[in-house]
Amino acid sequence: MRRLLRVLGWILGVLVVAWLGVCAYLAVRHPRVVFTAGELARPATPLPKGFLWGTATSSHQLEGGNTNDWTRFEAQPGAIERGETSAVSADHWNRMAEDVALMKAIHVNAYRFSIEWSRLEPQVGVWNEEAWARYGDLVRQLHEAGITPAVTLLHFALPIWMADRGGVAAPEFPERFGRFAAEAGRRLGPGVDLWITLNEPNVQMYMGYVLGAWPPQKKSPPEAIRAFAGLLRGHAAAAAALRAADPGARIGVANNVMLLEPKSRLMLGDWLGSLFVDQFWNWSFADAIRNGRARLRLPGATLDERIDGLVGSADFFGLNYYFRYFVRLAPRTPELFAMEPGPGLRSELGGTSPVGDSPPEALFQLMREAWKRYRLPIAITEGGIADDKETMRGPLIRGQFEAIQRARAEGIETFSYFHWTLVDNFEWEKGYRPRFGLYRLDRQTLARTPAGGSDVFAALSPPQ
Repeated sequence: MRRLLRVLGWILGVLVVAWLGVCAYLAVRHPRVVFTAGELARPATPLPKGFLWGTATSSHQLEGGNTNDWTRFEAQPGAIERGETSAVSADHWNRMAEDVALMKAIHVNAYRFSIEWSRLEPQVGVWNEEAWARYGDLVRQLHEAGITPAVTLLHFALPIWMADRGGVAAPEFPERFGRFAAEAGRRLGPGVDLWITLNEPNVQMYMGYVLGAWPPQKKSPPEAIRAFAGLLRGHAAAAAALRAADPGARIGVANNVMLLEPKSRLMLGDWLGSLFVDQFWNWSFADAIRNGRARLRLPGATLDERIDGLVGSADFFGLNYYFRYFVRLAPRTPELFAMEPGPGLRSELGGTSPVGDSPPEALFQLMREAWKRYRLPIAITEGGIADDKETMRGPLIRGQFEAIQRARAEGIETFSYFHWTLVDNFEWEKGYRPRFGLYRLDRQTLARTPAGGSDVFAALSPPQ
């Protein structure tokens, strides 16, 4: 018996050493980074001339007056908090010149906006010349104001005719989207410096086909797999069309990435959970573009196939960053893990589920990881915070500025920061409660006034 106990003791000891050794190895591979209060308070070193310092918007959230799959979704009782809709939003469609002037007032030198597919092609194969002219005029106004245009082709919302054919999961989606991209490149290409084919494809797939909370409101792993593959094929088709129409185009995808860390660095289960979610959420889409092979595993459905046209289709890695979460093993939950926010700045999004926090260190760590994986220039295509009290936006911007400077000092090539967003607008299923804007919006008069933190944003703009 003593001999058996000694053997069991040795086995247990070896397992403990191995456990701790693996945890230590992972901790070295994924070190935590902390920015001190003193570092964030020191005078900011200016970014180089030519760095793109801008704001980001999307057509459905800002313009008002759209008719697409989201406007149809918004008409469902309970779909949007407080029954709000995007019908008017900030009326940007009729106030473009005013909003360009607002950009100039806070020293914006770049503007990321999306063009509304449902406006431009309201019926299959029928182009709306007036809408194309309006976007062309916006590009002209931006150049006259010294602001670099960056155009997103698809920011979630689809024409109703495309949604009714199966949306991004439809076999014809890549061809239809590629045709739209070709038309955009032909009409706007000479004046557009950056093209973003897709905004947050992982979010569109997950919210629409896994959770079923967004259009098309499906909870189907096989459909989610088809949507993921369709978005990849759509990106490849759009990138090829843009290069043919505008050979000098710089093209990328705006990827939603979150910093996912183990709750305890001594718990191997927490490490495995954080690494699994990290790969699934943050890198699956970009890995497919890099490798030319789409891989995704969901309960009851698996994707593993080569997709033509992906390799070399991205010139930069677009990074949208909002949240950090700590991941812990939770065997009693269906997912087997749970995600908890940290103590940093937290968006005022409302609702019952706590959202992640937004420390600037997380942006730096995500930039470092994206650079290590892809060696592509990094465009921070979104970063921001819902801040109704107007106390968090300034510190967030200053912290994200610090993250950019540290990344550049480390040799990470990054060339843009687009703050979300210019004016308070329609924030999808949350309606108008979250206030992300550098300008406050009075929803009754549609007047814009500077929001807390806009002065910090203006002061950090690079030399013109």
